[in-house]
Amino acid sequence: MSLSANQGRVEMEKKRLVWKAEGSKDDKTAPPRGGPVDPLKLVVELAPMEIRTFILTVSKTLSRRLVSPDLSLHSL
Repeated sequence: MSLSANQGRVEMEKKRLVWKAEGSKDDKTAPPRGGPVDPLKLVVELAPMEIRTFILTVSKTLSRRLVSPDLSLHSL
């Protein structure tokens, strides 16, 4: 039975997607992630769970704030 319980295992296995990978199984492991970024290439590599979605609400209210030398915020 599938995880959603809407089809049998045999039927599910027939529809399974076969991924085509580049390179051979003997390739060396990938370089470690999180290394220095080259800003000229503009290439971004994301791993699973590194993509996030945020919902923002933007208001038209104008608020001026000053930052004091101790880095605390003060509203005017």
